[in-house]
Amino acid sequence: MGIFATLAALAGRCLLPQTCAHCRQDLAARWPQSLCPDCSRGLAACEPPYCLRCCEPMSAGRLLCRSCAGRPFACRLIRAAFFYRGPMPALIHGFKYRGRKDAARAAGRWMARHLCRFPELAGAEALVAVPLHWRKLRQRGYNQAEILAEALGAEAGLPVLNLLKRTVSTRPQWDLDRDSRLLNLSGAFAARPQARNRRLLLIDDVCTSGTSLEECGRALRRAGAAEVNAFVLARQTLFAGAPPPGK
Repeated sequence: MGIFATLAALAGRCLLPQTCAHCRQDLAARWPQSLCPDCSRGLAACEPPYCLRCCEPMSAGRLLCRSCAGRPFACRLIRAAFFYRGPMPALIHGFKYRGRKDAARAAGRWMARHLCRFPELAGAEALVAVPLHWRKLRQRGYNQAEILAEALGAEAGLPVLNLLKRTVSTRPQWDLDRDSRLLNLSGAFAARPQARNRRLLLIDDVCTSGTSLEECGRALRRAGAAEVNAFVLARQTLFAGAPPPGK
């Protein structure tokens, strides 16, 4: 960022102070995050025990959750930087419904710092953001997963490729049971042929059941992708209280 752009950004924050996405207190002009220091410390990093395939939190002693045991998946592994609790729901709500693109960019940088904790995701050639349907994209004005991917890619040195298209506008997933989730998203994504032979890492904000990521993985594998894994900002369990904001 040039000196004039930097000064303009600082002046804008002085005239219109940015607030913490969770507790809403004013942030210092040079503070680079969208959460205040106290709320930032309240984020819960995603740590075991969890399902070794989908990162679903579960009790120690088990390797796979009931949904993942004994089944093949197009999206091989899902990992998350944080659990969906503490300040995280407010942070995500901020960049989904309050236009806080700065919060999404900060979250993407956090994801980059946590990516090294998951060596099983190493080897990806490119990042692919889970797409929005064009109606939702026009309504929101941006795809939050794409902003996350761009910030993560800039830190990790990985390109972001536009390889997926959402072809069907679907209901929000959080209020559906497992079978309904599968039907809701069946055939909702299409992949471009440029996915062929690539090792790809899907990027999204929240994983609840993993159905969206699996459907994206299926589309990419049908297009010839060599491997598809996923990395999300936050992992929400189906049994952990309030639902995440819908797509």
